[in-house]
Amino acid sequence: MTESQTRRTQEERREESEQRMLAAGVRLVAQLGPEKLTLTDVGKIAGYSRGLPAHHFGSRENYLKALASYVAIEFDKTLQEVDQVSGLEAVLEITRAVLDQLRADPTRGLATHIVLADPKRDRALSGDIAELRDKTLALLSHHIAEGIKSGEIRSTVEPDYACLLIAAGICGLIDSLLADVGFNIAAAGEQLLELIQHALSANLTGSKP
Repeated sequence: MTESQTRRTQEERREESEQRMLAAGVRLVAQLGPEKLTLTDVGKIAGYSRGLPAHHFGSRENYLKALASYVAIEFDKTLQEVDQVSGLEAVLEITRAVLDQLRADPTRGLATHIVLADPKRDRALSGDIAELRDKTLALLSHHIAEGIKSGEIRSTVEPDYACLLIAAGICGLIDSLLADVGFNIAAAGEQLLELIQHALSANLTGSKP
């Protein structure tokens, strides 16, 4: 093996270990909140030594900065797929995209929980994450307002309240999954989608989402 191949292999291993440690941090923050996260726990959950996170990231502060960037990227991947629809269908698609990611890629689904769960900005993983939460709620509110304008969503729905209830519903399902790995997230997710549609739709006899 050449020196360049050896270096590349080392870099690949480092990248893999960092990704595993960041994924471990996502689960810990989703379960405990950022204030209780320790680098020791990150190493243990990731399957490495307790000291490896400090070796890679230098400090807890640096790790949390990297984790905030990782969460934002993973969350953005979920929403990238929802850009061709608006109104009620957009609200349902955003919710469905999060639920699908929980099944296909749990880390990305837990990133959604970190973004949406805590309304207290001073407890957020970072200012950027708090801003991302605000933007996501604003996006949901916008689509609800557009649905009201088009007549597909009931005029009595208050967009700013409805978006909070939807976010709370998503986070509630993720909390249940964190508490019980056997929780049927697929069935619960379909129920949530049906509830959202029937709560918002101007046509209460509409088909299932």
